[in-house]
Amino acid sequence: MAHPDNTRDQRAFVIGGLLILLVGGYFIGKNFFFNNERTDDSSTPPALVDKKEGVPLMEPAVLLKKMQNGDALMLVDIRDETSFQEAHIAHAVSVPISGLGSVAPAQDETLVIIFSDNDPQAFETAKNIMSQKSFPYFFLKDGLAGWKASNAPLVSLGDPNSFVDQSKVTFIKLEEYQQAGGQNNLSITLLDVRSEADFKAKHLKGALNIPLSQLEKRAGEIPAGRQIVIYGKDDLEAFQAGTRLFDLGIFSARTFIGNNILAPESGLFLEP
Repeated sequence: MAHPDNTRDQRAFVIGGLLILLVGGYFIGKNFFFNNERTDDSSTPPALVDKKEGVPLMEPAVLLKKMQNGDALMLVDIRDETSFQEAHIAHAVSVPISGLGSVAPAQDETLVIIFSDNDPQAFETAKNIMSQKSFPYFFLKDGLAGWKASNAPLVSLGDPNSFVDQSKVTFIKLEEYQQAGGQNNLSITLLDVRSEADFKAKHLKGALNIPLSQLEKRAGEIPAGRQIVIYGKDDLEAFQAGTRLFDLGIFSARTFIGNNILAPESGLFLEP
């Protein structure tokens, strides 16, 4: 005959186990439901998250999420060209206020307008222009200042006197490149960011030519999973290209230091 204490212990163990299973099932089910609900929310186009003077605004975090998801976006930056060149959101296009009226997104694109919160007159003008449009659009909440405040990434011009930009660039000397196999190392892609005319006149054999001004738009042509070695017409152009690739999320790039890369004494193979 089983001892009464043993029977009570067994019952307590069984009941305790059932309680654990029930509690565990509750939290698993809760997490599953919450995750599904969160996934559904992220896949649904955001509602008008806020308004400023009757204008639909998009939170910087929402825009960043859409960019990370690869959503179809048309980013229009209406700040002045100088400010745009100094720093802008990746893949945004610079459009002056005078040209905003002719802007129209593709059918599957979400139009987001980026402005300077320090220029209320430009914002007011843009607001009036867009109020005449029948397609949906958003203004980035708090403009570029809001984007910066959220610590979201920017594409910068590349200032060699900036400690931040210096930290983005990894330099490589000609001797180091040669020691790594040089032009015989097929895992290295040479990237020439000079103009097309300069490239046709003379370039390193096997180099890929994407002019600095087109680098952001054509970054998808750079082979993935390979080390990139950049050179330009001078150290500044190469530095700016290295900065831009870093800002675009390409972290495998190295930048030649020294302007003798295309000289005959470099020992590198040239074309034509």
